Amino acid sequence: MIASLLLLAATAAAGQTADPVAQARQGKIQCVLPNQDKKTCLGMTSYRISGESYESATRLFLAPTPLITMEIRTRGTVKDGQFCETINLADFQNGKVLVNGAPADEATSSAVKSQMAAAVSSLDGKASCTAIKPAEGGLLLNELTIDGAVRADLSQKFVWVGDKDGYKLGN
Repeated sequence: MIASLLLLAATAAAGQTADPVAQARQGKIQCVLPNQDKKTCLGMTSYRISGESYESATRLFLAPTPLITMEIRTRGTVKDGQFCETINLADFQNGKVLVNGAPADEATSSAVKSQMAAAVSSLDGKASCTAIKPAEGGLLLNELTIDGAVRADLSQKFVWVGDKDGYKLGN
């Protein structure tokens, strides 16, 4: 499961309108693996889109007590209604690890980044794209491809949320 969460930082999502990135352009946040009753997400990704390029910021929920999260930033392009980028191990190594909302100490940060690197290293340098598909219960599915091959094991369900919807990282 941690490998799937890691891929959240390296993948992006589109919407469910004629413009697949319309929700992202409108400032919506992708809430990945949502618990809609608790209004929590295991990952949250926001996008800044300019033309055919984008920057994303993904926050990952890693542990509840103490609350450990990580923020990873990536860049890519919008191609054929999908967000596409090259998976870059350095993006994970440069991520910010937080404990209860404050920067983690060096030992914690190093341990988390080592685990992330182990999970992502085999994907370093590979091309990834995400196509959005309908899923049950009103959710959407990020259908992830790596070097053109669909990876169902790394695909994730999500819902678009706004700042005022009250969603936060958690399980």
